[in-house]
Amino acid sequence: MTTLKKANRNPAPPRVDTRVLKRLVRNILPARVHGALRRAVHGWRLNRAPVMAVDVTPLPKAAEVSFPDILCGDGAAAGWEKAKTLIGEVYEYALRTHATDPGSCRAIYHLVRHFQPRALLEIGANRGASTLHVAMAMREYRDADPPPRLVTLDIFDVNNPASAGAKRYRIATPPRELLAQLDCDGMVEFSIARSTDYLSGRVGEFDFILIDHAPIAEVAYRDIALAINALRPGGQILIHSYFPGGKPLGDEERVNSDSHLAVGRLSREGARLVALPLGELPWPAKRGGSNLSSLALLARE
Repeated sequence: MTTLKKANRNPAPPRVDTRVLKRLVRNILPARVHGALRRAVHGWRLNRAPVMAVDVTPLPKAAEVSFPDILCGDGAAAGWEKAKTLIGEVYEYALRTHATDPGSCRAIYHLVRHFQPRALLEIGANRGASTLHVAMAMREYRDADPPPRLVTLDIFDVNNPASAGAKRYRIATPPRELLAQLDCDGMVEFSIARSTDYLSGRVGEFDFILIDHAPIAEVAYRDIALAINALRPGGQILIHSYFPGGKPLGDEERVNSDSHLAVGRLSREGARLVALPLGELPWPAKRGGSNLSSLALLARE
């Protein structure tokens, strides 16, 4: 009885939901102050991460990348209009968080259609916006030998409406069902895994890797290094949420500088690595009319 009484006098402190705490801090602090604090913390954690060995030879040379040729090549517009119509029949872009903006989705479609990779990897399935556009581009050359195949990762089961991920991402229709409606489900494999765990030990397996999540800087550092190692010669790595100089694009107040910090550290460590921002697209990237996209293609100097 004495033990019970003592235990009752010192109850365990309530657990704090860190996501709620972070949201509170973000809402209280001015955007610039919160951004500076976040960059400082993430930069400190990035500098403590173990060094990753990376060979950038598989990446294309920066001087050989021409975005006008990729985005505005022959037949690109006609193919896009068809894909846009079909996607629009099954998918509605989220107005707020957890969705890639419509203009960047179109750019992803053009990039995949231009390069026609056979083995593709997407890190961050989320609501499936990028997945659908990658798959629709793959449909254009699905009869190739070998046929294209996409593996898309997420730490949540995005196809289970009852999962925490489906609720967090506000998923109305599972991405697998959307792909089936577009006759693309046979080309896509969903995997529940952490990106670092999945990529570790993989060498020369993929032709195209889309890093479509917003990790903390040291995770971005590891993911980019591992993605380069997992790339086949001449392959491409496309990063979403890349802000050059860690500065906003246009009128945005909040930025995610983690990928920029990660690329910077890899460069300082000797990797002749550069990020090529797509920048201003030939079409509106976001709702509201801005043409600026946060997509960036990795290349070597």
